[in-house]
Amino acid sequence: MPVSLASEGSLDLSPLTLDGITDQRNRLVEAFGRDHRRLIRFVESRLFGDGGGDADDIVADVVLRLFERADLLAQVEDVSAYLYRSLTHAVIDFFRRRRPTEELAAVDPPDDGPDPEEALVTSERRDHLCRALAGLSPAERAVWLAVEVDGWSFRALSERWGEPLGTLLARKARATKRLRAALDGLVSVPG
Repeated sequence: MPVSLASEGSLDLSPLTLDGITDQRNRLVEAFGRDHRRLIRFVESRLFGDGGGDADDIVADVVLRLFERADLLAQVEDVSAYLYRSLTHAVIDFFRRRRPTEELAAVDPPDDGPDPEEALVTSERRDHLCRALAGLSPAERAVWLAVEVDGWSFRALSERWGEPLGTLLARKARATKRLRAALDGLVSVPG
């Protein structure tokens, strides 16, 4: 026995007859034939040029699904509007399917930097070097940093600072000797 809720103001859920389904399919075919080119352009505009020729496929899939489910069209007053709404949903689904996905195993774990032990050793060496540099006289520290860290030549430093070349060489030698003694094998001190 068909169920009808029409008396309660709802849709009539009674099953359609074969003639009713045929009528609904004819309405769909008519709307499709009349608006085919417009439907394609509608989908193309929603794809923002991102579809790569998929507009025809999307329209065909939607029309085929509606054609197969013509019994649902019995409740639809405006088949064209329903068709456009269905196409909008199909375009949204198209973009959802194209969203790139990766297997968790295929994703490399992010590189969080150096190994924690290596970072600790590097930090300790840097601290020792800073303390050793702080133990030098300001003149010795300035020459050693200028030559070893900043890459200045002794001749350029001599001209820039107005110091004799021999004085700068002697300061650098004393600084290197003191740094080696202070670090005693922890860090190789350039000579």
